[in-house]
Amino acid sequence: MESYADAMTLLLAFFIMMFAFALVDETKFFDFRVGMVTALGIPSPVTEHAESILLDGSGIAPTLGDNMIPADDLADDTTVSDGAEGTITPENAEVVRNAIERDFDTLGASEYVSVELDERGVVIRFDSRILFESGSAELNVNAPVVLDATAEVIAEVDNGVDVEGHTDNVPLNAFARFPSNWELSGARASAVVRYLLDTAPLAPSRLAAVGMAETRPRMSNDSESGRAENRRVEVVLRVEGFIAPELQLIEPVDLFDEEFGRQDEGDSDDEGAPQTPGSDNG
Repeated sequence: MESYADAMTLLLAFFIMMFAFALVDETKFFDFRVGMVTALGIPSPVTEHAESILLDGSGIAPTLGDNMIPADDLADDTTVSDGAEGTITPENAEVVRNAIERDFDTLGASEYVSVELDERGVVIRFDSRILFESGSAELNVNAPVVLDATAEVIAEVDNGVDVEGHTDNVPLNAFARFPSNWELSGARASAVVRYLLDTAPLAPSRLAAVGMAETRPRMSNDSESGRAENRRVEVVLRVEGFIAPELQLIEPVDLFDEEFGRQDEGDSDDEGAPQTPGSDNG
């Protein structure tokens, strides 16, 4: 009986442990991962002897603590073509995108940061969870890990930069600090701009903060996964004359039509019922 009781106790403890492992808090786990990365030294990407994504820059170091990856061991497309002179152009945009994406992979942030090309240029897209708490425009403890790397990228080039805040269409609660997602998205974009200016020697005239609210959704707001995709901050490195291959433009939401029931000529004279634009709480 004693042996049987010991075995049952061990099995109970084992299954309690397995159950605990299955209930991982995603936010706390991410905070833990970011803390480990910080302790190992990766979130200090500005170094004096690292390979650069552009020839004139000091680089984003793919390091782990003090173990630097030699420049000769990096992939050939880590730097753009000769003659780039610190400018992202239509010719080197894809190479630069790959180099930036690889740097964020090294930071372990690829789950929350993506780098894409569209008609605007090179777009660094952040899931809002890595930068802000729900309903807040104050940068959280995770933000420096990815924004320091972003500041280094921007410092290496001379392209103009737009920082765009985007939300879903879920209304804020009555006690929220911001009355609508216009204010929230604009405040988030401004917070990122302020951090970038404080982190890197950037000319303020190069940066612009833009609040887009829910007017530029990437996915439908009918599902939680779609709303999570729409809650984001985008840092756009503008590239003049660039057209991304196989680009699919997303139709913007016309809030004027929705709110005032505007109709095309020839339609009925009946006015549409006014609608109140939604707001974001994430």
